[in-house]
Amino acid sequence: MTRTGDKPSTPRRATRQRTRPAPASAATSSGKDAVEPATEHNAAGRTHAVRRDEAERRLLAAAVSIVADRGIEGMTLAEVGEVAGYSRGLPGHYFGRKSDLVVAVASHIADGFANRLAQTSTRQPGLDSVLYGVAAYFNGALRGPANTRALLIALAEALTEPVLSDAMSGVTQRSVGRLRSMIRQGIERGEIRRDVNPQAQAVMILGTLRASVAQWTTDPERIDLNVLRDHYVAALQRSLAA
Repeated sequence: MTRTGDKPSTPRRATRQRTRPAPASAATSSGKDAVEPATEHNAAGRTHAVRRDEAERRLLAAAVSIVADRGIEGMTLAEVGEVAGYSRGLPGHYFGRKSDLVVAVASHIADGFANRLAQTSTRQPGLDSVLYGVAAYFNGALRGPANTRALLIALAEALTEPVLSDAMSGVTQRSVGRLRSMIRQGIERGEIRRDVNPQAQAVMILGTLRASVAQWTTDPERIDLNVLRDHYVAALQRSLAA
């Protein structure tokens, strides 16, 4: 397997100029204009932040699309910049090496899902939120198969690429930590059995989710992810409920 990491680059100096192209739509200032002094300095600062956020979002979306289609080996920093509509050098300027961009892609997918889940869930903390989160994981895979495939590829690549393994471990531990917290809350509320080990259970749940989605990704014609979702949620409720 071709290694994904580029040769370590020389650390950038803090004074390096940070000039970058940005779409015209990114030049709109934020809604804070109504409550902050309309000085040239803070307006420029907001515009810079908006442009950077927009550029990063588009670069990550381009990287996800390429990785999902051709794998990590098929992705180059230059192509990511072109697909996103920017210069060939911008991905390296923002993310550094190719391996750093891969880690950013995985974090973007995993953490973005968790953030959206936190914003949209009306479930009470505890067993209800665990079951809702599990169902939402399957639903997210159905709605965003490219994101799912890109994340699975990055996780698989980390098995043989030392430059990715530590960073991808961090992505996994954040996901485990969220599940562990929900399980602990369920135990405290008397909804989940007190003999359940929150850490072990969280690891098993995440492992089951990833493995199930991976199987579906490789054989979507024969595996019904909706059926897997409903069956696993019901089985989890029976096994955890106090």
